[in-house]
Amino acid sequence: MAELILSDITVMGPGYCVIGLEQVSAEIYRSVRPMPLRAFAWREPFPYKRGDGVRFDPVPTVVSRPHVEDQQSRGLILTRQSTPEDELVACLRKAEVSKDLNDLFECSLQVSDRGGRALWVKPAEAKRSVCGCEYDNIRFRLFADPEGPSLRSEIMLSSGERISSIPVVDREWRRFVAQIAQRIRRADPRPYLERFLNRSIALKLLAAPGRFARIGLPRPKGDQQCWLMLDSLFPQPQDAWLDLL
Repeated sequence: MAELILSDITVMGPGYCVIGLEQVSAEIYRSVRPMPLRAFAWREPFPYKRGDGVRFDPVPTVVSRPHVEDQQSRGLILTRQSTPEDELVACLRKAEVSKDLNDLFECSLQVSDRGGRALWVKPAEAKRSVCGCEYDNIRFRLFADPEGPSLRSEIMLSSGERISSIPVVDREWRRFVAQIAQRIRRADPRPYLERFLNRSIALKLLAAPGRFARIGLPRPKGDQQCWLMLDSLFPQPQDAWLDLL
């Protein structure tokens, strides 16, 4: 049985993409993406959270770039181990990390030609589909969506480079934003929500010593472009922050 610490839980359509950390040595971890036998994502009910320890029985899996971390399984089994957030981030810093844009996926990044500044990679060139990095600044943007405000962000890495207009697929941040939107009793909560995120919440993030982000790639579709996503944002949101509204 393989053992992982769950590190990333991202919203992928009606399901969740999950990544865990496997310990290779005392100072090295690697990312593994356990998947159901016949799907890429886990459906509800999915009772696990970041930091949970899980075991699973690996099944031989055919992988393709950039998702070299894929590992099919027969299901996840919760262990008694639970890793606090600060220790989880310390483990993530011992996994795949980068200080600049081009080292995120060990390939060149492309800029959108659709008038925006979103970044993407060619799937055949990327050596991995997830990587961690430190960030020095962050700004949030909200866009209209039938299911509620769609969250994007702009992150400035410690190298001074920016990742612009990156969708936030972190399950806990998506839930947090939905909770805030419910408290703002207006037909269109986006202006108030965006202002709250970029003032009160951004200050909380930037004051934290453990600022860390995990950048991921989705599965390529017909256009063969993998657009960058924000898989995990640390610190994770806290319920007490809702009282700042």
